[in-house]
Amino acid sequence: MNSYYDDNFGHWDEMENPENRNFYQKVQKKSVYKICVDCKRRVKLLPDYECCNTCADIREQGGF
Repeated sequence: MNSYYDDNFGHWDEMENPENRNFYQKVQKKSVYKICVDCKRRVKLLPDYECCNTCADIREQGGF
């Protein structure tokens, strides 16, 4: 089984579903390299995102 991960949404589930794979591929095509405003790593994000999924999770838990 393949593992799917990106800096926008983290780990992707149910990738045997064609709709999920198509959405994943669309996200990958639209994503650009940016510097995450929180961790300062170079990540591939959608243009309107400012932080990676890891940092977004930390924000949601009250960090930063």
